[in-house]
Amino acid sequence: MRDRFQIPVDGKLYETSEEVYKVYYKMGRRERYLEERSLKNELSFDALLNAEYPVEEKIRLKARDTEEIVITRVLIEEVMSCVKGLSDDEKSIIEELYFNEVSEVVLAKKYWYCKNNFAIKKI
Repeated sequence: MRDRFQIPVDGKLYETSEEVYKVYYKMGRRERYLEERSLKNELSFDALLNAEYPVEEKIRLKARDTEEIVITRVLIEEVMSCVKGLSDDEKSIIEELYFNEVSEVVLAKKYWYCKNNFAIKKI
């Protein structure tokens, strides 16, 4: 087994870990495979444009999906940081209401809240 692994970057060889080395060459092989497949099937960006395939729309939709994923993750992090500041009762109410789908009426009885007050606290 080899002791040193090197990859070329900008014409220079850099020593890396075995994991980085394998990923680098695997990535290169994947690019060659896709290129060979495109040539074999006569696929190209220009051919898609000539066939009136909505390439720009597909790219735009993919970018929008990525943007939504990022926004969702940021919001989840914010919610999790806010939940840390809640009391144990408040945390259990949120868990039962949103994750276990327990009704407001049942929770109001369990925690001795008036249903209307419970609905206000929920907001």
